[in-house]
Amino acid sequence: MKEIKYLFLITACFTLFNCVSTQNQTLNDGSSMEKAIKVSSVAEEYKIARNKCPDCQLESQTLSMDDKEKPFDILTYTKPNGEKVDYYFDISKFFGKF
Repeated sequence: MKEIKYLFLITACFTLFNCVSTQNQTLNDGSSMEKAIKVSSVAEEYKIARNKCPDCQLESQTLSMDDKEKPFDILTYTKPNGEKVDYYFDISKFFGKF
């Protein structure tokens, strides 16, 4: 009986973790500074952007700061249909830390 309780508890924990993880990915979709994707390198920025928009053409990369001087990279891409899309990345983990 104890084994079943532990199995149930472990299953519940994994389910809860999965729900929290999915919610965080939705909140941090890169569509704004508030929803910026946290990254550890510029290479990671490009990899994520390519996965989000594989047929897009990079137009620009811009460094921006929010009101609290937190650094963000904004990658601007053009989709095949001509529409522009911006992806916001939180680069505070590595920006200015040499």
